[in-house]
Amino acid sequence: MMKMTIQRLDWFLLLPASAGILMIAEIDPPREVLVEVGPWLKGAVLVGLTALFSLLVAAGSAIDRRCTEEYLFQILANAALVSMATTMLVHLAWIIAKKTLGLPELDSDNIVGILTLGWVISYYWFRLRGIAK
Repeated sequence: MMKMTIQRLDWFLLLPASAGILMIAEIDPPREVLVEVGPWLKGAVLVGLTALFSLLVAAGSAIDRRCTEEYLFQILANAALVSMATTMLVHLAWIIAKKTLGLPELDSDNIVGILTLGWVISYYWFRLRGIAK
């Protein structure tokens, strides 16, 4: 089984960083809705997909722990926690600004972009500064 070296991961993460920036900037214009989905069906599908992917990623994370060094795994885990907190704080700040300044609603692509970019930025932060600081 091939191990992901930390140097290869450093370069690989430029791809999700780019995707995060594109999602935040909303480069893709809105399209016409092809299938109407009601709120209950949408909620049920999203809950099901969330449960399915959470279980798959949790099971797959054991592979990651076996294939990477402990230091890399700690960096990735810490970066994920920072990214979640960053996403919540950016969303909160946007909601406050939206209510006071009339900013537009955030789309789900914006939120995922913020989450992804926050994870990559905090990964590089921990990678350069270490996780003990």
